[in-house]
Amino acid sequence: MTGAAVLIIADIRKGPPMAGICIVVLDHRNDSYLRDLVDGIRTFCPDADLAWYNSGTEPVAPGTPAATLSVLPNSRPLRYAKVTPFYFDLFEWAAGQDYDYVVNAETDMAFIRPGYERFLASYMRGADYLSPGFESDIPDDIPWRAYRTLVPELPELLSILGVERLNRGFSPGQVFSARYIHTLLDSPWYGDLRAFVDRNQEPGRSRTLQEILLPTLPDALGLTIREDPPHLRFFNRFRPYHKEATVRRALATEDVYFVHPVYRHADDGARQAVRRLLPRHGQRAA
Repeated sequence: MTGAAVLIIADIRKGPPMAGICIVVLDHRNDSYLRDLVDGIRTFCPDADLAWYNSGTEPVAPGTPAATLSVLPNSRPLRYAKVTPFYFDLFEWAAGQDYDYVVNAETDMAFIRPGYERFLASYMRGADYLSPGFESDIPDDIPWRAYRTLVPELPELLSILGVERLNRGFSPGQVFSARYIHTLLDSPWYGDLRAFVDRNQEPGRSRTLQEILLPTLPDALGLTIREDPPHLRFFNRFRPYHKEATVRRALATEDVYFVHPVYRHADDGARQAVRRLLPRHGQRAA
């Protein structure tokens, strides 16, 4: 751990002023795994607001997990691996709210301990965007599918942004400051970028665009990026799915507030482990 990270963690322990945070869940299933996430956020992040972006087509029935949530009014159905419009719908909604930060969440995330709001209040001071797994200036020959599928659209995107290189990050748990959101929406090329993003829903367009575009926007906008502390990459990753043993490891690591991915299956050991942390399973939050 770097000296800067140690100082930031020390600041967190001192108790900084609480920031206004909204965690927005992208989900189309409205199932028991959404309930797990909602219960985890409400248990361990009681000072954060919670909202739902409904990317599915089914109406919300009474008694379902989503029935208790505020729904973003500009929610709409989205295609698999083409969810970048969600973030722009989120930004346009959040611009009319009074949050310091908005965070995106998915139902294969699981919050496991309190303190996340205070962590963000300290760790995000002086920064506009937090990107898990951030890498700058990704090489042109990278074999990553998100980049390879974007290659035909690159000239247009680079022209809109006015940059020569792209960055990459990881989707779950990105943090966007109010300054990030307002600076983007006020940019002279926002309309062109919004149209580019909406066209991403078309067949043949790039996949997982958000993991390139969102970490690159700070460079185009003159904003400050902050990476997750490096040791957290193990706990927030694409694959493999976490096992019960790695959930226990996360619980033994004091600054791990959530883990991802946790398999969406009732018999999965990690899923059972995180459910045992929730009050509805007879446990109390630590």
